Amino acid sequence: MQIASLDSLNSIDILVSQKFAREGYLINIGNNNITISASTSAGCFYALTSLKQLIIAYNSVIPCFQIEDRPRFNYRGFMLDVGRYFYSVDNIKKFLDLMALHKLNYFHWHLTEDQGWRIEIKKYPLLTQKGSRRSHTNFNMKEHKGFYTQDEIREVVAYAHSLHIKVIPEIDMPGHMQAVLHAYPELGCFDRKLPVATHWGVKHDILCGGKENVRKFVKDVIDEVVELFPDKFIHIGADEVVKMRWQLCPNCQKAIKKYNLKNEDGLQAHFINDINSYIRSKGYSTIMWNEDISSGRISSDVIWMAYNVPQEKRAMLYDQLQNNRILINTCSKPNYLDLPYSQNTLKQVYNQDVNFVKEHERMIGLEAPLWTEFVPNMKNAYFKTFPRLGALAEVAWCEEKNKDYETFTKKLPAYYELLATQNVTNLPKLKRTNPGKFQSMLDDIWWSRKMLCWHGLHNLIDDARVKHKVKKQYPDMFSKNK
Repeated sequence: MQIASLDSLNSIDILVSQKFAREGYLINIGNNNITISASTSAGCFYALTSLKQLIIAYNSVIPCFQIEDRPRFNYRGFMLDVGRYFYSVDNIKKFLDLMALHKLNYFHWHLTEDQGWRIEIKKYPLLTQKGSRRSHTNFNMKEHKGFYTQDEIREVVAYAHSLHIKVIPEIDMPGHMQAVLHAYPELGCFDRKLPVATHWGVKHDILCGGKENVRKFVKDVIDEVVELFPDKFIHIGADEVVKMRWQLCPNCQKAIKKYNLKNEDGLQAHFINDINSYIRSKGYSTIMWNEDISSGRISSDVIWMAYNVPQEKRAMLYDQLQNNRILINTCSKPNYLDLPYSQNTLKQVYNQDVNFVKEHERMIGLEAPLWTEFVPNMKNAYFKTFPRLGALAEVAWCEEKNKDYETFTKKLPAYYELLATQNVTNLPKLKRTNPGKFQSMLDDIWWSRKMLCWHGLHNLIDDARVKHKVKKQYPDMFSKNK
Protein backbone atom coordinates (compact mmCIF):
# COMPACT_ATOMS: atom_id res chain seq x y z
CA MET A 1 0.00 0.00 0.00
CA GLN A 2 1.35 3.40 -0.94
CA ILE A 3 1.58 5.96 1.85
CA ALA A 4 1.34 9.73 1.79
CA SER A 5 3.26 11.62 4.44
CA LEU A 6 2.35 15.19 5.29
CA ASP A 7 6.04 16.06 5.21
CA SER A 8 6.29 15.06 1.53
CA LEU A 9 3.08 16.70 0.33
CA ASN A 10 3.51 19.25 -2.43
CA SER A 11 -0.04 20.57 -2.39
CA ILE A 12 -3.67 20.15 -1.36
CA ASP A 13 -5.80 21.17 -4.31
CA ILE A 14 -9.48 22.07 -4.01
CA LEU A 15 -11.62 21.75 -7.12
CA VAL A 16 -15.21 22.82 -7.74
CA SER A 17 -17.27 20.17 -9.48
CA GLN A 18 -21.05 20.22 -9.92
CA LYS A 19 -21.24 16.44 -10.15
CA PHE A 20 -21.36 16.07 -6.35
CA ALA A 21 -24.38 16.41 -4.05
CA ARG A 22 -24.66 19.65 -2.08
CA GLU A 23 -22.69 18.37 0.92
CA GLY A 24 -20.88 15.56 -0.88
CA TYR A 25 -17.18 15.45 -1.73
CA LEU A 26 -14.32 13.42 -3.16
CA ILE A 27 -10.87 13.11 -1.54
CA ASN A 28 -8.05 11.67 -3.68
CA ILE A 29 -4.87 11.01 -1.69
CA GLY A 30 -1.72 10.52 -3.74
CA ASN A 31 1.96 10.25 -2.78
CA ASN A 32 2.69 13.94 -3.09
CA ASN A 33 -0.69 15.51 -3.59
CA ILE A 34 -4.20 15.54 -2.12
CA THR A 35 -7.13 16.66 -4.25
CA ILE A 36 -10.52 17.61 -2.84
CA SER A 37 -13.50 17.96 -5.16
CA ALA A 38 -16.88 19.34 -4.07
CA SER A 39 -19.73 21.40 -5.48
CA THR A 40 -20.23 23.66 -2.43
CA SER A 41 -18.25 25.20 0.39
CA ALA A 42 -20.07 22.89 2.80
CA GLY A 43 -18.87 19.84 0.86
CA CYS A 44 -15.35 21.18 0.91
CA PHE A 45 -15.61 21.83 4.65
CA TYR A 46 -16.71 18.25 5.34
CA ALA A 47 -13.92 16.91 3.14
CA LEU A 48 -11.36 18.88 5.14
CA THR A 49 -12.98 17.61 8.34
CA SER A 50 -12.56 14.03 7.13
CA LEU A 51 -8.98 14.75 6.13
CA LYS A 52 -8.24 16.13 9.59
CA GLN A 53 -9.67 12.97 11.14
CA LEU A 54 -7.50 10.80 8.89
CA ILE A 55 -4.38 12.76 9.80
CA ILE A 56 -5.06 12.24 13.52
CA ALA A 57 -6.02 8.57 13.10
CA TYR A 58 -2.94 7.73 10.99
CA ASN A 59 -0.50 9.99 12.85
CA SER A 60 0.15 12.16 9.77
CA VAL A 61 1.06 9.19 7.52
CA ILE A 62 -2.02 8.40 5.43
CA PRO A 63 -2.57 5.48 3.05
CA CYS A 64 -3.10 6.54 -0.55
CA PHE A 65 -6.72 5.98 -1.46
CA GLN A 66 -9.87 7.69 -2.67
CA ILE A 67 -12.98 8.61 -0.65
CA GLU A 68 -16.26 9.65 -2.19
CA ASP A 69 -18.90 10.54 0.37
CA ARG A 70 -22.20 12.30 0.89
CA PRO A 71 -24.80 12.44 3.71
CA ARG A 72 -27.88 10.26 3.82
CA PHE A 73 -30.04 12.98 5.43
CA ASN A 74 -30.11 16.73 4.83
CA TYR A 75 -30.98 17.44 8.48
CA ARG A 76 -28.46 16.26 11.08
CA GLY A 77 -29.07 18.03 14.34
CA PHE A 78 -28.17 18.49 17.98
CA MET A 79 -30.32 20.31 20.54
CA LEU A 80 -29.05 21.97 23.71
CA ASP A 81 -31.49 23.03 26.41
CA VAL A 82 -30.15 26.17 28.10
CA GLY A 83 -33.49 27.00 29.75
CA ARG A 84 -32.93 24.74 32.72
CA TYR A 85 -29.18 25.25 32.99
CA PHE A 86 -27.48 28.22 31.38
CA TYR A 87 -24.41 27.41 29.28
CA SER A 88 -21.98 30.23 28.47
CA VAL A 89 -21.18 31.51 24.98
CA ASP A 90 -17.84 29.66 25.17
CA ASN A 91 -19.69 26.45 26.06
CA ILE A 92 -22.03 26.93 23.09
CA LYS A 93 -19.09 27.47 20.75
CA LYS A 94 -17.50 24.30 22.10
CA PHE A 95 -20.63 22.33 21.27
CA LEU A 96 -20.65 23.89 17.80
CA ASP A 97 -17.04 22.82 17.26
CA LEU A 98 -17.98 19.28 18.24
CA MET A 99 -21.01 19.35 15.98
CA ALA A 100 -18.80 20.33 13.05
CA LEU A 101 -16.43 17.49 13.90
CA HIS A 102 -19.40 15.13 13.55
CA LYS A 103 -20.65 16.78 10.33
CA LEU A 104 -23.87 17.87 12.04
CA ASN A 105 -25.47 20.88 10.39
CA TYR A 106 -28.39 22.12 12.57
CA PHE A 107 -28.06 23.52 16.07
CA HIS A 108 -31.42 23.61 17.84
CA TRP A 109 -31.10 26.14 20.69
CA HIS A 110 -33.79 25.63 23.35
CA LEU A 111 -33.74 29.16 24.78
CA THR A 112 -36.80 29.42 27.02
CA GLU A 113 -38.31 27.32 29.78
CA ASP A 114 -40.30 27.46 33.00
CA GLN A 115 -36.90 27.52 34.72
CA GLY A 116 -35.39 30.41 32.76
CA TRP A 117 -35.70 32.82 29.83
CA ARG A 118 -32.29 33.12 28.14
CA ILE A 119 -32.64 35.53 25.17
CA GLU A 120 -32.67 39.32 25.43
CA ILE A 121 -35.87 40.85 24.02
CA LYS A 122 -35.52 44.62 24.06
CA LYS A 123 -39.26 45.32 24.02
CA TYR A 124 -39.75 43.18 27.15
CA PRO A 125 -36.70 43.77 29.38
CA LEU A 126 -38.19 42.00 32.40
CA LEU A 127 -37.90 38.68 30.57
CA THR A 128 -34.18 38.67 31.29
CA GLN A 129 -34.10 41.03 34.27
CA LYS A 130 -36.48 38.79 36.22
CA GLY A 131 -37.16 35.68 34.15
CA SER A 132 -33.55 34.56 33.66
CA ARG A 133 -32.89 33.61 37.28
CA ARG A 134 -34.31 31.04 39.65
CA SER A 135 -33.76 30.89 43.39
CA HIS A 136 -32.32 27.35 43.40
CA THR A 137 -32.04 24.17 41.36
CA ASN A 138 -32.48 20.43 41.70
CA PHE A 139 -28.83 20.09 42.72
CA ASN A 140 -28.45 22.74 45.41
CA MET A 141 -30.04 25.71 47.09
CA LYS A 142 -27.99 28.27 45.16
CA GLU A 143 -29.38 30.83 42.75
CA HIS A 144 -28.92 30.01 39.07
CA LYS A 145 -29.08 32.67 36.36
CA GLY A 146 -27.89 33.76 32.95
CA PHE A 147 -28.99 35.00 29.54
CA TYR A 148 -27.57 35.94 26.15
CA THR A 149 -27.55 39.52 24.94
CA GLN A 150 -28.58 40.09 21.36
CA ASP A 151 -24.95 40.80 20.46
CA GLU A 152 -23.95 37.44 21.97
CA ILE A 153 -26.69 35.73 19.99
CA ARG A 154 -25.35 37.28 16.79
CA GLU A 155 -21.83 36.18 17.76
CA VAL A 156 -22.93 32.57 18.24
CA VAL A 157 -24.92 32.52 14.99
CA ALA A 158 -21.97 33.91 13.03
CA TYR A 159 -19.68 31.32 14.60
CA ALA A 160 -22.10 28.53 13.71
CA HIS A 161 -22.30 29.73 10.13
CA SER A 162 -18.51 29.64 9.86
CA LEU A 163 -18.84 25.90 10.60
CA HIS A 164 -21.69 25.41 8.09
CA ILE A 165 -24.21 24.99 10.91
CA LYS A 166 -27.65 26.61 10.84
CA VAL A 167 -29.21 27.75 14.11
CA ILE A 168 -32.84 27.12 15.07
CA PRO A 169 -34.08 29.10 18.10
CA GLU A 170 -36.84 27.59 20.21
CA ILE A 171 -39.28 29.87 22.03
CA ASP A 172 -41.61 27.41 23.75
CA MET A 173 -45.30 28.39 23.82
CA PRO A 174 -48.02 28.46 25.10
CA GLY A 175 -46.75 26.07 27.79
CA HIS A 176 -43.36 26.03 29.53
CA MET A 177 -43.79 29.76 30.18
CA GLN A 178 -43.61 30.19 33.96
CA ALA A 179 -40.47 32.34 33.71
CA VAL A 180 -42.44 34.69 31.44
CA LEU A 181 -45.39 34.75 33.83
CA HIS A 182 -43.03 35.66 36.66
CA ALA A 183 -41.91 38.70 34.65
CA TYR A 184 -45.31 39.58 33.15
CA PRO A 185 -48.16 38.01 35.19
CA GLU A 186 -50.81 39.67 33.01
CA LEU A 187 -49.96 37.20 30.22
CA GLY A 188 -51.44 34.33 32.20
CA CYS A 189 -55.09 33.52 32.69
CA PHE A 190 -55.41 34.92 36.20
CA ASP A 191 -52.50 37.41 36.57
CA ARG A 192 -50.96 35.22 39.26
CA LYS A 193 -47.69 36.11 40.98
CA LEU A 194 -45.47 33.12 40.23
CA PRO A 195 -41.78 32.43 40.78
CA VAL A 196 -39.45 31.21 38.06
CA ALA A 197 -39.78 27.44 38.35
CA THR A 198 -37.09 25.81 40.43
CA HIS A 199 -37.74 22.13 39.72
CA TRP A 200 -38.37 19.65 36.94
CA GLY A 201 -41.90 18.86 35.79
CA VAL A 202 -44.73 20.14 33.61
CA LYS A 203 -46.21 23.37 34.99
CA HIS A 204 -49.92 24.17 34.86
CA ASP A 205 -49.67 27.95 34.51
CA ILE A 206 -49.34 28.78 30.81
CA LEU A 207 -49.96 31.71 28.48
CA CYS A 208 -53.62 32.65 28.31
CA GLY A 209 -55.23 31.38 25.13
CA GLY A 210 -57.89 34.10 25.05
CA LYS A 211 -56.14 37.41 25.71
CA GLU A 212 -55.17 39.54 22.73
CA ASN A 213 -52.17 40.95 24.59
CA VAL A 214 -50.71 37.42 24.65
CA ARG A 215 -50.80 37.13 20.85
CA LYS A 216 -49.23 40.62 20.64
CA PHE A 217 -46.49 39.59 23.08
CA VAL A 218 -45.64 36.44 21.11
CA LYS A 219 -45.55 38.30 17.81
CA ASP A 220 -43.38 41.07 19.28
CA VAL A 221 -40.91 38.41 20.45
CA ILE A 222 -40.92 36.78 17.02
CA ASP A 223 -40.20 40.17 15.43
CA GLU A 224 -36.94 40.39 17.39
CA VAL A 225 -36.07 36.71 17.02
CA VAL A 226 -36.15 36.82 13.20
CA GLU A 227 -33.70 39.73 13.28
CA LEU A 228 -31.23 37.57 15.22
CA PHE A 229 -31.63 34.20 13.51
CA PRO A 230 -31.49 34.38 9.69
CA ASP A 231 -31.76 30.65 8.94
CA LYS A 232 -35.53 30.75 8.28
CA PHE A 233 -36.71 28.40 11.04
CA ILE A 234 -38.37 29.13 14.38
CA HIS A 235 -39.27 26.37 16.80
CA ILE A 236 -42.31 27.17 18.98
CA GLY A 237 -42.32 24.08 21.19
CA ALA A 238 -46.11 23.77 21.64
CA ASP A 239 -45.80 20.62 23.76
CA GLU A 240 -47.11 19.59 27.19
CA VAL A 241 -49.81 22.24 27.33
CA VAL A 242 -51.85 21.51 30.44
CA LYS A 243 -55.21 23.21 29.88
CA MET A 244 -56.69 23.25 33.39
CA ARG A 245 -56.34 27.06 33.56
CA TRP A 246 -57.96 27.45 30.13
CA GLN A 247 -60.95 25.37 31.26
CA LEU A 248 -61.55 27.88 34.07
CA CYS A 249 -60.55 31.08 32.28
CA PRO A 250 -63.37 33.39 31.06
CA ASN A 251 -61.13 34.81 28.33
CA CYS A 252 -60.26 31.36 27.01
CA GLN A 253 -63.87 30.25 27.07
CA LYS A 254 -64.90 33.39 25.17
CA ALA A 255 -62.22 32.69 22.57
CA ILE A 256 -63.50 29.12 22.11
CA LYS A 257 -66.97 30.50 21.36
CA LYS A 258 -65.68 33.38 19.25
CA TYR A 259 -63.69 31.11 16.93
CA ASN A 260 -66.37 28.36 16.96
CA LEU A 261 -64.00 25.80 18.47
CA LYS A 262 -65.01 22.55 20.14
CA ASN A 263 -62.82 22.74 23.23
CA GLU A 264 -59.48 23.77 24.71
CA ASP A 265 -57.60 21.42 22.37
CA GLY A 266 -59.10 23.35 19.48
CA LEU A 267 -57.97 26.58 21.13
CA GLN A 268 -54.42 25.27 21.28
CA ALA A 269 -54.52 24.39 17.58
CA HIS A 270 -56.00 27.83 16.78
CA PHE A 271 -53.20 29.51 18.77
CA ILE A 272 -50.49 27.49 17.00
CA ASN A 273 -51.96 28.07 13.55
CA ASP A 274 -52.19 31.82 14.21
CA ILE A 275 -48.55 32.00 15.27
CA ASN A 276 -47.53 29.80 12.35
CA SER A 277 -49.25 32.19 9.93
CA TYR A 278 -47.35 35.10 11.45
CA ILE A 279 -44.02 33.25 11.25
CA ARG A 280 -44.67 32.31 7.63
CA SER A 281 -45.49 35.95 6.85
CA LYS A 282 -41.87 36.66 7.83
CA GLY A 283 -40.62 34.12 5.29
CA TYR A 284 -39.81 31.55 7.99
CA SER A 285 -40.95 27.98 8.62
CA THR A 286 -42.43 26.85 11.93
CA ILE A 287 -41.25 23.77 13.81
CA MET A 288 -42.98 22.20 16.81
CA TRP A 289 -42.84 19.00 18.84
CA ASN A 290 -45.40 16.47 17.65
CA GLU A 291 -48.50 16.49 19.83
CA ASP A 292 -50.92 13.60 19.30
CA ILE A 293 -53.74 15.68 20.76
CA SER A 294 -53.44 18.19 17.93
CA SER A 295 -53.16 15.74 15.04
CA GLY A 296 -55.21 16.85 12.08
CA ARG A 297 -55.75 20.34 13.46
CA ILE A 298 -52.30 21.85 13.01
CA SER A 299 -51.54 23.22 9.56
CA SER A 300 -49.59 20.68 7.50
CA ASP A 301 -46.90 23.24 6.70
CA VAL A 302 -45.75 23.14 10.35
CA ILE A 303 -42.72 20.85 10.63
CA TRP A 304 -42.96 18.23 13.36
CA MET A 305 -40.08 17.06 15.51
CA ALA A 306 -41.38 13.60 16.35
CA TYR A 307 -40.32 12.92 19.92
CA ASN A 308 -43.30 11.09 21.39
CA VAL A 309 -43.63 8.08 19.13
CA PRO A 310 -44.60 4.74 20.66
CA GLN A 311 -44.28 1.94 18.15
CA GLU A 312 -48.04 1.55 17.77
CA LYS A 313 -48.39 5.20 16.63
CA ARG A 314 -45.74 5.24 13.93
CA ALA A 315 -48.34 4.58 11.26
CA MET A 316 -50.03 7.83 12.29
CA LEU A 317 -46.79 9.69 11.63
CA TYR A 318 -46.49 8.08 8.23
CA ASP A 319 -49.99 9.39 7.50
CA GLN A 320 -48.69 12.86 8.38
CA LEU A 321 -45.87 12.41 5.86
CA GLN A 322 -48.41 11.42 3.23
CA ASN A 323 -50.37 14.60 4.06
CA ASN A 324 -47.33 16.73 3.17
CA ARG A 325 -46.00 17.31 6.67
CA ILE A 326 -42.21 17.33 7.07
CA LEU A 327 -40.90 15.26 9.99
CA ILE A 328 -37.60 15.18 11.87
CA ASN A 329 -36.85 12.08 13.95
CA THR A 330 -36.08 13.17 17.53
CA CYS A 331 -37.64 10.11 19.20
CA SER A 332 -36.96 10.20 22.92
CA LYS A 333 -36.18 6.50 22.69
CA PRO A 334 -33.35 6.27 21.74
CA ASN A 335 -32.22 9.84 20.90
CA TYR A 336 -32.61 11.78 24.16
CA LEU A 337 -29.07 12.16 25.45
CA ASP A 338 -30.11 13.12 29.00
CA LEU A 339 -31.65 9.68 29.56
CA PRO A 340 -29.30 7.23 31.31
CA TYR A 341 -27.44 4.59 29.33
CA SER A 342 -29.76 1.97 30.84
CA GLN A 343 -32.64 3.49 28.86
CA ASN A 344 -30.88 4.65 25.71
CA THR A 345 -27.90 2.41 25.12
CA LEU A 346 -25.24 3.11 22.53
CA LYS A 347 -26.34 0.03 20.59
CA GLN A 348 -29.96 1.24 20.53
CA VAL A 349 -28.92 4.66 19.20
CA TYR A 350 -26.89 3.08 16.42
CA ASN A 351 -29.35 0.34 15.45
CA GLN A 352 -32.50 2.46 15.62
CA ASP A 353 -35.18 2.30 12.94
CA VAL A 354 -34.62 5.75 11.49
CA ASN A 355 -37.78 6.00 9.40
CA PHE A 356 -41.40 5.88 10.52
CA VAL A 357 -42.79 2.65 9.07
CA LYS A 358 -40.87 3.05 5.80
CA GLU A 359 -38.65 5.54 4.01
CA HIS A 360 -40.15 8.81 2.85
CA GLU A 361 -38.52 11.89 1.33
CA ARG A 362 -40.32 14.19 3.80
CA MET A 363 -38.64 12.52 6.77
CA ILE A 364 -35.63 14.76 6.42
CA GLY A 365 -33.32 13.69 9.22
CA LEU A 366 -32.35 13.08 12.82
CA GLU A 367 -31.68 15.12 15.94
CA ALA A 368 -30.29 14.27 19.37
CA PRO A 369 -31.67 16.54 22.14
CA LEU A 370 -29.76 17.13 25.38
CA TRP A 371 -32.20 18.30 28.06
CA THR A 372 -30.30 19.72 31.00
CA GLU A 373 -32.41 19.57 34.15
CA PHE A 374 -30.00 16.86 35.31
CA VAL A 375 -26.99 18.03 33.26
CA PRO A 376 -25.63 21.05 35.13
CA ASN A 377 -22.18 21.34 33.55
CA MET A 378 -19.98 20.43 30.58
CA LYS A 379 -18.32 17.49 32.35
CA ASN A 380 -21.68 15.81 32.81
CA ALA A 381 -22.75 16.82 29.29
CA TYR A 382 -19.70 15.12 27.76
CA PHE A 383 -20.43 11.89 29.64
CA LYS A 384 -24.01 11.76 28.40
CA THR A 385 -23.40 13.04 24.87
CA PHE A 386 -20.43 10.95 23.74
CA PRO A 387 -20.19 8.43 22.20
CA ARG A 388 -23.98 8.44 21.59
CA LEU A 389 -23.79 11.59 19.45
CA GLY A 390 -21.11 9.87 17.38
CA ALA A 391 -23.46 6.96 16.80
CA LEU A 392 -26.31 9.27 15.77
CA ALA A 393 -24.01 11.25 13.47
CA GLU A 394 -22.97 8.07 11.67
CA VAL A 395 -26.59 6.92 11.38
CA ALA A 396 -27.59 10.31 9.94
CA TRP A 397 -24.70 10.38 7.47
CA CYS A 398 -24.27 6.78 6.28
CA GLU A 399 -26.54 4.81 4.01
CA GLU A 400 -28.21 1.89 5.77
CA LYS A 401 -26.17 -0.65 3.81
CA ASN A 402 -22.90 0.90 5.04
CA LYS A 403 -23.80 0.78 8.74
CA ASP A 404 -22.43 -1.88 11.04
CA TYR A 405 -22.49 -1.62 14.82
CA GLU A 406 -19.56 -3.96 15.45
CA THR A 407 -17.38 -1.97 13.05
CA PHE A 408 -18.48 1.22 14.78
CA THR A 409 -17.44 -0.06 18.21
CA LYS A 410 -14.02 -1.07 16.89
CA LYS A 411 -13.49 2.55 15.87
CA LEU A 412 -14.24 3.87 19.39
CA PRO A 413 -10.57 4.04 20.57
CA ALA A 414 -9.67 6.20 17.56
CA TYR A 415 -12.88 8.20 18.05
CA TYR A 416 -11.99 8.89 21.69
CA GLU A 417 -8.50 9.98 20.62
CA LEU A 418 -10.13 12.41 18.22
CA LEU A 419 -12.34 13.79 21.00
CA ALA A 420 -9.26 14.10 23.23
CA THR A 421 -7.74 16.51 20.70
CA GLN A 422 -10.79 18.70 21.43
CA ASN A 423 -10.21 18.41 25.21
CA VAL A 424 -13.34 16.31 25.65
CA THR A 425 -12.93 14.15 28.73
CA ASN A 426 -15.06 12.11 31.19
CA LEU A 427 -16.12 9.66 28.49
CA PRO A 428 -17.68 6.28 29.34
CA LYS A 429 -16.15 2.97 28.34
CA LEU A 430 -18.01 0.83 25.83
CA LYS A 431 -19.30 -1.49 28.55
CA ARG A 432 -20.73 1.48 30.40
CA THR A 433 -22.70 2.61 27.33
CA ASN A 434 -24.44 -0.79 27.14
CA PRO A 435 -24.85 -1.56 30.84
CA GLY A 436 -25.66 -4.95 32.30
CA LYS A 437 -28.48 -5.64 34.73
CA PHE A 438 -26.75 -4.35 37.87
CA GLN A 439 -25.47 -1.13 36.30
CA SER A 440 -28.85 -0.59 34.63
CA MET A 441 -30.52 -0.91 38.02
CA LEU A 442 -28.17 1.74 39.44
CA ASP A 443 -28.81 4.00 36.44
CA ASP A 444 -32.57 3.65 36.86
CA ILE A 445 -32.37 4.38 40.60
CA TRP A 446 -30.37 7.51 39.86
CA TRP A 447 -32.82 8.56 37.17
CA SER A 448 -35.88 7.91 39.31
CA ARG A 449 -34.80 10.66 41.69
CA LYS A 450 -36.24 13.07 39.14
CA MET A 451 -39.61 12.10 40.55
CA LEU A 452 -38.49 13.46 43.90
CA CYS A 453 -37.89 16.81 42.19
CA TRP A 454 -41.24 16.88 40.41
CA HIS A 455 -43.80 19.23 41.91
CA GLY A 456 -46.73 16.95 41.13
CA LEU A 457 -48.26 17.28 44.58
CA HIS A 458 -47.71 21.04 44.44
CA ASN A 459 -49.57 21.13 41.09
CA LEU A 460 -52.56 19.30 42.56
CA ILE A 461 -52.74 21.64 45.54
CA ASP A 462 -52.27 24.70 43.36
CA ASP A 463 -54.95 23.51 40.91
CA ALA A 464 -57.41 23.16 43.79
CA ARG A 465 -56.54 26.64 45.00
CA VAL A 466 -57.11 28.18 41.57
CA LYS A 467 -60.34 26.28 41.10
CA HIS A 468 -61.66 27.46 44.46
CA LYS A 469 -60.81 31.08 43.68
CA VAL A 470 -62.44 30.96 40.24
CA LYS A 471 -65.54 29.30 41.65
CA LYS A 472 -66.00 32.23 44.00
CA GLN A 473 -65.21 34.86 41.35
CA TYR A 474 -67.21 33.37 38.44
CA PRO A 475 -69.87 31.10 39.98
CA ASP A 476 -72.12 31.05 36.90
CA MET A 477 -69.37 30.05 34.48
CA PHE A 478 -68.00 27.43 36.86
CA SER A 479 -71.34 25.75 37.38
CA LYS A 480 -71.95 25.55 33.63
CA ASN A 481 -68.57 23.99 32.91
CA LYS A 482 -68.58 21.67 35.85
